[in-house]
Amino acid sequence: MITSKKATLKDHAYQQIIEMICNGKIQTGEIVTEKQLIEHFGFSKSPVREALIQLCHDGVLHSIPRCGYQVIQISAKDVRELTELRMDLELASLRRLIANPTEAHLEQLRELNRQRNRPAQEKDLWSAWDNNVQFHLCLLEGAGNAHALDVLRRTLSTCTRAYAQLYFTRRDSIISPRSTRHLHELIVNALESRNLETAQALLREDILRMQTELLSNDNV
Repeated sequence: MITSKKATLKDHAYQQIIEMICNGKIQTGEIVTEKQLIEHFGFSKSPVREALIQLCHDGVLHSIPRCGYQVIQISAKDVRELTELRMDLELASLRRLIANPTEAHLEQLRELNRQRNRPAQEKDLWSAWDNNVQFHLCLLEGAGNAHALDVLRRTLSTCTRAYAQLYFTRRDSIISPRSTRHLHELIVNALESRNLETAQALLREDILRMQTELLSNDNV
């Protein structure tokens, strides 16, 4: 019971630190201390320290002895490698998905597109970004490979941190990723007609659009 609770607190701290980075409460290059985070979460030292060690291992934070932890900036090379991984993962999964798309899964994708079409959502850069991420996760989930879905979830989490870098350095000039809306609708249409070639071409274009947006950050 103690081990289970400890692991849960560590996982909670890990996820909360990621969210703090993504919402700008901890920004790229900023240094935070273990003490600050312990006070923020109200946890004991052990789960927070374990979460910080894991974040360092995952390339999210860099440990600076006798100082604290610094958020690592995601580079242009990182963005391009993430795009390559997504291409391999998502396009291969699309081939499996299109062989037997279910109406329930297609409706989930349609609902995400309907949410994206709402005017209030279009004005919110982060809502549009999150909708884009959820669309791709939902798309791959339909292929039925839990391991592939976990890899994509972690990959898109890193992309989200890259977008946070962009957002909090150039929030007045970046363009909302709502431009992907039309592509998402066309992808669903291609799935409905089981047109693999068209679906893959549209998905490839959509993934490359995200890369273009992320690389528009002068600090990447």
